[in-house]
Amino acid sequence: MTDLIPLAQQLRELDSANLAKLIESCGANSISDMLDLAKLLLSRRELERRIRRLRSNELEDLKAGKSNPAWSQNFLGYEAPFPDAVELAQQLSPIAPKQALTSEHGPALAAYETLLAITELIFACERRLLSVVRSGLRMPDAKEIGETLKMEPARLQLRFQLALEAGLIAIHGSRFASTKRGLEWLDQDNKTRWQWLASPIWDLPEISSTGNLSEAVTKDYPLRDPNQIKFLRFSEVLGLTDQGVPTEALNDKSGKWINALLPKAVDSFVLQGDLSIMTLGPLAPAMHRQMDVVASAEDLGLASMFRLSPQSICHALESGMSVAQITKFLTSNSKGPIPQPVSYLLADVEQKFGKLTVAASMQGAVVMAEDQILLRQIFAQASLRPLLFEVRGQSLYSRLDQELVYFNLRAQGYLAVMVDEFGKVVSPRQELPQPVVEAMDYLALANRLITEEAKAPEGDDVMRQLQFALKNKMKVGLRVGYPDGSEKEHLIEPLGVAGGRVRGRDAVKQAEVTLPLSRVIAIWLA
Repeated sequence: MTDLIPLAQQLRELDSANLAKLIESCGANSISDMLDLAKLLLSRRELERRIRRLRSNELEDLKAGKSNPAWSQNFLGYEAPFPDAVELAQQLSPIAPKQALTSEHGPALAAYETLLAITELIFACERRLLSVVRSGLRMPDAKEIGETLKMEPARLQLRFQLALEAGLIAIHGSRFASTKRGLEWLDQDNKTRWQWLASPIWDLPEISSTGNLSEAVTKDYPLRDPNQIKFLRFSEVLGLTDQGVPTEALNDKSGKWINALLPKAVDSFVLQGDLSIMTLGPLAPAMHRQMDVVASAEDLGLASMFRLSPQSICHALESGMSVAQITKFLTSNSKGPIPQPVSYLLADVEQKFGKLTVAASMQGAVVMAEDQILLRQIFAQASLRPLLFEVRGQSLYSRLDQELVYFNLRAQGYLAVMVDEFGKVVSPRQELPQPVVEAMDYLALANRLITEEAKAPEGDDVMRQLQFALKNKMKVGLRVGYPDGSEKEHLIEPLGVAGGRVRGRDAVKQAEVTLPLSRVIAIWLA
């Protein structure tokens, strides 16, 4: 810890803005003085973090102990590089990049596939129980949704992680749900959607070449972890790179290039008697959103297929649409009249809607229906036994929560709906607000460290700093309160601490003084 004193002195020379930036970068939320911050910066974790961000020439100079402004700018030395930093730089090894997923169809189609996939994922949050696991999506969910998109699970998982990064999907209890921002994203045009996805991943460091970006980063920053750079992770699925090489999108952040390279969007479809809906081109975003409310996607691409079903119509009714509105949507946008089977489907679901309900109870959930035969069928169904149903009167009770029971019933084809305590239908659509992260006022903390480092000490802070000064033969500043109400500052070199008093040599008077610790109202290392 011989580096601690010079580093603390270097920190005292910073202005509040730069000090705040430094404190934020290392997440130092609970430091009480410059020594605390210096200790944190000299920890192995923080030294490694800053060393790995050095460029190749800066790193070589640090390893050799040569003069370079970088080690001072990165708090790896003061007048000379810190020995601990030099030793660690010599020990660290490069981190190999994970195998990146490259584009299969070129940048424009890769970006379009991403927009399609995230649209489908947001609606999947309403239609199915997407349980939270470390990897993101459970493998069965990733496979099933991936089949609709003709996309491998690993590629879908990457898009799902991008949706999380952009705040379009968030954790709601034990499952994933769409956020308010996610539903707003659905209302945007393709170029705006692309911008919302690209903006949070723009963390590519400055590089000297324009070839393969991953190779360029590794060349310029030999110890940097490429797997922690979000741009390298998501650039292919946003069309920013093609096989790792930058595309024109890197210089056109507006997203207009997507519309220029994709076929013209369509706003009509073919509705068929087998309840399928076919589109003959890419769906306009507004049309796609409406379509996903009333129908389930079966095959998504430049041309897509959807299907009406009792579950999809029930979902539309839960989401606030009426049968009349569904009929108007289908009539207005279909290239032909509504087939008779579709009219039968709408009438049948309208008659059944709300007849099987799932309500929250004190102990879990209660399933109610006028049709007791239907309830007995649910109770006897083997695939629903994990819900632990109990028959009480003319209802089924479960110890599991309302959403879990609801999603499992819907997965088995039942037209169950969630209701609140007043019997009103609750939409499965969750409009979660953006997670509010309580912002730390780093500038205020920096100002406190600079201008109030000598604040009233708490606990053993006085003794801790005096002992540190004694050990390292440093001077300390003391603000002492006197019985007459006056305050006076002393700059002393401590000589000993005993009996509740500190004895030291006054640097101004060049004389020995003894001060009572109980009267010390502020202390700082000089």
